[in-house]
Amino acid sequence: MDMEWRGGRITRWRDTTRHFLFAFVSCALAGALGLGASDARAQSGAYPARPSSFVVAYTPGSANDILARIVAPEVAAALGQNVIVENKPGAGGSIGVAAVARARNDGYTFGLVSTSTMAINPAMYRNVPYDPKKDFALVIKLASTPTVLAVPAQSPATSVQDLMRRMASKEKTYQYGSPGAGTAQHLEAALMAKIAGASADHVPYRGPAEQLTALVAGQVDFGFFALPAVLGYIKDGRLRALGITTLAPVDLLPNVPSLSTAGLDGFEKTGIWWGVVLPAGTPDATVQTLHRSFEKALAKPATQSRLIAAGYDPAPAAPASEFTQFVSDQIGFWADVVKTTGASID
Repeated sequence: MDMEWRGGRITRWRDTTRHFLFAFVSCALAGALGLGASDARAQSGAYPARPSSFVVAYTPGSANDILARIVAPEVAAALGQNVIVENKPGAGGSIGVAAVARARNDGYTFGLVSTSTMAINPAMYRNVPYDPKKDFALVIKLASTPTVLAVPAQSPATSVQDLMRRMASKEKTYQYGSPGAGTAQHLEAALMAKIAGASADHVPYRGPAEQLTALVAGQVDFGFFALPAVLGYIKDGRLRALGITTLAPVDLLPNVPSLSTAGLDGFEKTGIWWGVVLPAGTPDATVQTLHRSFEKALAKPATQSRLIAAGYDPAPAAPASEFTQFVSDQIGFWADVVKTTGASID
């Protein structure tokens, strides 16, 4: 019998209830501890255990974005987890890259960095919200591409030398567009004007799409563009390419001469490159896993074909340490360009 009346109160029911409550609380605690242990095991399990965010610090349609969206599905296949491309543009790419620097160093947020964000911004901006040498674990160099000097189809300038002569003659005030202050394209145009002994007004836009639209419409006189972003406009005749930042013509634009041979010595060093970074402090095993996944993606013939067709030069396989040294060298190179041109973000 579950109840016993003694001294005017129920005793055995009370004892039974006490045992039931004790058992219930014990089970609940055990369950909670079990969940906690399970969660801890998930946290410490093999990387990756869930989808990752691939941050692109520029607008959709930019050369950065095109590259990320070509590579991301192949990296996802190598990782066995989805890779979601997230565009976070602004401040010459600083906003998106700073978001990566501040992210948890668990491997689930990595970023696409470039010439601008890693090598130019520190020389151009007074208060860059990240340190390219201290705030990241460098994973891999992905690709590079030449930049193209282009003018509107209706422009009277027919060559690099012709454009430079016209600028120096001061027949009018020349304007050039860029995808943003502090980008490689901004500094290339400023350096060309300096070499020509001319002044030209900088018109920064919010990404290459706006820059291209303005140049096609003749709102500015010339501009430099990453090859993947401008290739279609040159092919369909809306823009005219005057030169390219390679020492020899490229297959996609065989009739476009090298800028270096056209009077702009050293411009072969100003091509754009991209790489992948993680927040500083990310475990080395995670860095290496991500490195291998990107390397595997880049090694696929189909991926290489897509990148080359879009105007990218896939980087050869190399350890992360080589990318680290490359970035360090680029920081010094672009700091000299900024000093020489006197370019600013104003």
